[in-house]
Amino acid sequence: MHRLIDLMKRRLKVIILRLLKPVFDELSLTTFRVYGSEKRLNVDSKAKVANSLFNTFSGNIRIDEYAFTGHNVSFLTGSHDYHLFDEERMIDIPLEGNDIHVKKGAWIGSNSTIIGPCIIYENAVVAAGSVVINDVEKNTIVGGCPAKFIKIIDRC
Repeated sequence: MHRLIDLMKRRLKVIILRLLKPVFDELSLTTFRVYGSEKRLNVDSKAKVANSLFNTFSGNIRIDEYAFTGHNVSFLTGSHDYHLFDEERMIDIPLEGNDIHVKKGAWIGSNSTIIGPCIIYENAVVAAGSVVINDVEKNTIVGGCPAKFIKIIDRC
């Protein structure tokens, strides 16, 4: 009897996991996270940001319509002064000045990091895995660490 109950428990566990896994996967791949004030984040309702991380501690972040990201993109406004040491380096963080603005139609590839202050202009593309530390001009592709100009996007 105990074996039958154990078998039923194991099967029930497998069934529940199979039912919940797609829900968990969907939530973990489409829910963004905010470190800092959510009031400093403005994501247009027509933008898609997957499971991005938004650090708004040292600035505002704005994502315009039709801009979108791949998975695991980090938007970092927070910064630390490398001239400082120990606890002072850890806690002395600017509260403003590192804003990030992603303009209409820009595409940011998976696993990229955007470090403010910067503007990613209209229809720009940031290649996957890039680290953006400067503005990205409209209709251009950038990539690398740090991200550098690759090419202009011609409209077909």
